[in-house]
Amino acid sequence: MSTRGEPMLTERERGFVFDRGYVPEHLPDYAAAVSGAEPFLHGDYLCYVRGSHLIFVGYSLAEARTDPAEAYEAACRRFRPNTVAVMGPILWLDDRRLENRAEDSCYRLDLPLPKLDSELAYMIRRAEREARASEGTYGDEHHRLLQAFTAARTVGPGHEEIFLRIPNYLKSSRSARILEARRGDELVAFTIVDLGSASYAFYLFSVRSLTDPVPGASDLLFYEMVKMSLAAGKRALNLGLGINSGVRRFKEKWGGVPFVRYESALVRTRRRGLLSALMRP
Repeated sequence: MSTRGEPMLTERERGFVFDRGYVPEHLPDYAAAVSGAEPFLHGDYLCYVRGSHLIFVGYSLAEARTDPAEAYEAACRRFRPNTVAVMGPILWLDDRRLENRAEDSCYRLDLPLPKLDSELAYMIRRAEREARASEGTYGDEHHRLLQAFTAARTVGPGHEEIFLRIPNYLKSSRSARILEARRGDELVAFTIVDLGSASYAFYLFSVRSLTDPVPGASDLLFYEMVKMSLAAGKRALNLGLGINSGVRRFKEKWGGVPFVRYESALVRTRRRGLLSALMRP
């Protein structure tokens, strides 16, 4: 039961989201774990609520896409947030109300893959000479590798918080899987994939050793993820955001293409208090 006094997602609603989900924010276990918020279905849209903060996912789950602006206003009336993290293909709000605005695209890879090109096939064979890939379970080794990997990169506070919440996500998720690469007994890379949609698998995290890497380990795990997704009956992989040129090149070399725009921003819905308003010059 929600701390707000109303039910969160019912099993029926979870089934609806599973049947229609196509972006990572449509994975309730994932989004709830990394945000620390509770999931709610609001019409054809998912929301997540943490205290007076609302996350509004402006990607409609309906076959005939409904208006996100109307749903957003209704969600604000329902949850009465002080702040809203809003995202969608196009933000409909006045630019003057938006803080921390960001733009990107989500990438998709349709399944099954065509025949691998020679470069990818070589990198997979190269990795297989040193490492073996298998499904694994998150443990201390994975946590140490994750900490070392993120410490060597400049990540914003929001991303750092997400990385810190990965263990909680993996414990709570019904559909997350870990694929790992080991050289002997040594963990050298792992990938987290989520199978929590009828049509899509989601490529969420890829972590590798930076001090003693196996060339091609990320490609090897990506290929294993493709095979896992096909075996689970998925028709596409959501590869997540482009993020930067290096990430985009990796996704594009596998055939990933942008398929939905992603815009996000923070909105403050509560104005200054009455006393401060009266004291304005």
